[in-house]
Amino acid sequence: MANELYVLSALAKAQVKASQQFGASETRAVTPSVMGLALQNSAISIPSAEIARVHEKRVVDITFFSKKAAGSITAKAVAPTGTKGSSSKVNLVYVTHVEPFSITAKLADNNVYSEQEIFNNEYAQAWKNLLARHNQSAIDYIHANRNQMSAANMASALGVSGAGVWNETNFALEIPTASEKRRLQKAEAFMKARLFDGQYDVIADLATEADLKYLQAQGTANGVNTSFQFGQSLITPSQVTLNSAYDLGSMIIMPKGGFAGICWNDQMNLRNTDKGLAVGMFTTVSDPFGYGCKADLFIRSAAYDSSGDTVSGSTQDLLDTYEMSLTIAYVLNPLTANGDSVAHEVAIVA
Repeated sequence: MANELYVLSALAKAQVKASQQFGASETRAVTPSVMGLALQNSAISIPSAEIARVHEKRVVDITFFSKKAAGSITAKAVAPTGTKGSSSKVNLVYVTHVEPFSITAKLADNNVYSEQEIFNNEYAQAWKNLLARHNQSAIDYIHANRNQMSAANMASALGVSGAGVWNETNFALEIPTASEKRRLQKAEAFMKARLFDGQYDVIADLATEADLKYLQAQGTANGVNTSFQFGQSLITPSQVTLNSAYDLGSMIIMPKGGFAGICWNDQMNLRNTDKGLAVGMFTTVSDPFGYGCKADLFIRSAAYDSSGDTVSGSTQDLLDTYEMSLTIAYVLNPLTANGDSVAHEVAIVA
């Protein structure tokens, strides 16, 4: 059973507990930077989406204005006519990740750790796992929904910007190593050529982030002023590989605020429904790491025979079960053209 994982800290011999800092390396986890970027953008991108979904079966659509094609008329008319604009929509798809854990009441009686310490550890690691899993979901979403148009569609933007070559197999702007020091500048020029002007969010793998940080540090003191290359882009590092096809590094660039994550909580949990521990308690808990999301928490307690745990088990015991679930929908600024997207992959090639 799961609780036997605490067997190495049982009070069978004299032991001392490691400090939180000393033991932190074992419980390290991926920093959910991409998920964090999505949540940060939700307020400015889709401010009312969180309250629109009142039930898990309710469909939520995000509506937006479609682009109106330019006209071709060159002369005035006494009775002018024109076409009307239109609107479109994108459906939000919610992703749920669940991390359950359980603790028996007698587990701490024969352990160097107290019941509270064991709970705190389980709770923190459940949160770390939820955030890491959602960070991967955020990366998977943005990669699956990046620009996937043909090289012919990209030809005009490439011609105007001179940024590089469009790989229509990997759906990426490829910049040769001879221009790698200007990768961000060329990526921004490409975005401007695609009419995405202003500031940009850039998600960079660690190889790319390291190169960009190096370039940012090359100031006037050592004769190379590159600060002008970084004025428009906010860099978000990713500890997870963005595309294994590019071992020299890759990044995703998109308009600032173009990628959003919308949290959702079950109404029963929001109401703090308490039917007693024997039936179940439903509530929400806030992310302790500062990313601004809430998880649904279900708690249940029942009589339990834990005698299978040879260290701390007993025929008469109580089992407290906790289920934490985090639900987030990811969405990019919508575009109506087939295969088009505000998110573009940029990679260095030899």
